Amino acid sequence: MISIVGYGSLLSEASARETIPSLTNFRIVTVPGYKRIFNKVGVVFISRHKADPDSLQLASCSTLPAPSCEIICSQFECTQEEYEALFEREHRFNWVEVETFADGQSSTGLMCTGSTDQHYRYSKCRNEQEYHERVGQFYAGNLWRNDILPFPRYLSFCLKAAASQGEAVLNNFLDNSYLADGEITIRTNLDNSGSNWREIDSAYHY
Repeated sequence: MISIVGYGSLLSEASARETIPSLTNFRIVTVPGYKRIFNKVGVVFISRHKADPDSLQLASCSTLPAPSCEIICSQFECTQEEYEALFEREHRFNWVEVETFADGQSSTGLMCTGSTDQHYRYSKCRNEQEYHERVGQFYAGNLWRNDILPFPRYLSFCLKAAASQGEAVLNNFLDNSYLADGEITIRTNLDNSGSNWREIDSAYHY
């Protein structure tokens, strides 16, 4: 069995089970030394959800090392086959092993984290044809950017997933998740923009 750590939409057990129906031992854990960051262009927003590729509102959520931060995540186990399907779905991320904590006990799990355009294009795609099939036919710019904003429906989906685990998890998401610049928290961004994420239609599927 493979242990997976989820930090966005997978905070919701119902959402996680839509992705991995036979997962086991779903629980809430903390992961020190990381922050969430909305700095990856979500190609699926363009290919399946009709987002404008020239818009700034294209970001999905990733993670980055941040010694002063701690994120609350989900953790669960799945089969090797299910992990391989998840790896395919999250193909543009790197995966790292992180230490998790719950009820005074530590464990480890695999979590998606940031990459670079160069690494993805030349290390994870076998050739230009594969890159075109996965990315280029939908989007021509850089995948990893510091100037983009969250795709609103996806952000609402993630926040509702966090809220489903209680106020502490929601507050952790708001205060330990950042825009692509790495400086402005999601809470500050929502406060400044006057957005009410609870009223956004968050129906979202990969």
